[in-house]
Amino acid sequence: MTHHHHDPGFAHPSPRLSPSLLRLSVGLRLGVVAAVAAVVWAFVLWALA
Repeated sequence: MTHHHHDPGFAHPSPRLSPSLLRLSVGLRLGVVAAVAAVVWAFVLWALA
């Protein structure tokens, strides 16, 4: 990778934020986990029916 320079007065662009469960609040993480668990249980109950 070669070294590059930016014009004076222009900062390096910020990197994009990648989606991550660690960046979410605790309540939102619990909500996501509960929704995934509900979907898994729905598939289990559907498969047993």
